[in-house]
Amino acid sequence: GASCAYVHAALEDTAAALRRTAWMSWWTQVVLSTVSAVILLFARSVGGYSSSKVSSPPSFFVGGVGIALSVTSIFWTWGGARLASRLRRGRTSRVQAANLLRRSVTFGTALNLAGMLVTLLGLFAIIGGLATKVLTGGGLMPFGAMAGGGGGGAASIVAQTVQPLDILVVQANANTLLSHFSSLVFSLYLTRYVRRLDPPSTED
Repeated sequence: GASCAYVHAALEDTAAALRRTAWMSWWTQVVLSTVSAVILLFARSVGGYSSSKVSSPPSFFVGGVGIALSVTSIFWTWGGARLASRLRRGRTSRVQAANLLRRSVTFGTALNLAGMLVTLLGLFAIIGGLATKVLTGGGLMPFGAMAGGGGGGAASIVAQTVQPLDILVVQANANTLLSHFSSLVFSLYLTRYVRRLDPPSTED
């Protein structure tokens, strides 16, 4: 009767919202993660011109871990789209659908928080290195000077100046952070549908 119609409508609304949100989150993460990966690969490929501590292997490793977690989140988001198709078929009860959605949101939230933590730690380390360069009087160096300078003196100057490679590494980590943040926002948005399917009890 009316109760069955309400449950069916709730499942339909949840499936539509989950599918729409999953695809929006998926595309956002794919674009931002791809840009971050390309920037890091480019910075790594030309990093041999400098001895910068900011554009160092540990910095690339931390950035790579953040991107790897973002890629994992992308696959998990794809699973959310498949869950939407399952809910649309109407073979699950309201409580079962709420539990499946709650599990998906919980894991996705934990994954994005872990990715944000790793990326933030990487950003703090990189910004600390940049601040050290600026405070020690390094300043900025044009991009062409990285490849044009020669000798030990030039290498020492390069190591003490803020280079475009350093800014690229910061940009890559910022994009990864935005990827995790956007996915987290989409996941938290879905909690409203969890409460709609399985509202908390108001009894004492």
